[in-house]
Amino acid sequence: MTILQSIILGLLQGFTEFLPISSSGHLLLAESAMGLPLDRLQDFDVLLHAGTLFALIICYSSDWWRMARSPFNGDRQGQKLLFLLTLATIPGVIAGFFLAEIIGSSLRSVSSVGFEFIANGLILIAAERFAQARTRDALNIGDAVIIGCAQALALSPGLSRSALTIAAGRMLKLQRPDALDFSFLMATPIIAGATLFAAADIASGDVLLPSLPVIVVGITSALLASVVAILFLRRFVAKKSLALFAWYLIPMGLLLCVRT
Repeated sequence: MTILQSIILGLLQGFTEFLPISSSGHLLLAESAMGLPLDRLQDFDVLLHAGTLFALIICYSSDWWRMARSPFNGDRQGQKLLFLLTLATIPGVIAGFFLAEIIGSSLRSVSSVGFEFIANGLILIAAERFAQARTRDALNIGDAVIIGCAQALALSPGLSRSALTIAAGRMLKLQRPDALDFSFLMATPIIAGATLFAAADIASGDVLLPSLPVIVVGITSALLASVVAILFLRRFVAKKSLALFAWYLIPMGLLLCVRT
């Protein structure tokens, strides 16, 4: 892998992680187009998420700082949000521990990504048919479990984590900005966990990776693109429907299915 390829993949990861169009699916398509070995790049793809993780911490620093202080200052809303995020993370952790390798190997193909792009688009369209009525503060335990299960389904490369979790929030009648913010907040621990697992694999010496400069520029590119994507999408959802992304996902999915 060259530095230019790493920059392209990092930018692609950063932009598509938060736009509801599947970062893993787009990385797989880009790596396939570049002629890179798909079966050897899963850990590199996870490392790119480290840039995304830093972007989430930067953009949501005030929320995380509030939650970190809440057990000590009596902030009930901060405590509640921390508890719900922890609860919502559990399904993804369980699914990732038992199914990540199986799903990653069996569905890591262009044709699978095509079908899943179509599914993403249809889910976004369906979710936008629900009324906007509730705020993030109205979330309860059942809501957190449902959104967490939606996140667990996104282990498959072509299914967008942000699309599924935001759609789940919308189906629970959350306002778009609140569904988006909860989705992005709950992404932080799950991405952190995946990055740590990838780091453990690398430390064991069983993983073949590009050179360190190639990895660094990829992570840096992902960080910068992620910040831009988060800021853009937070402004976008205040006025526009996320179903607009289906106009890209469904035709692209059909094209991939036909070509494969």
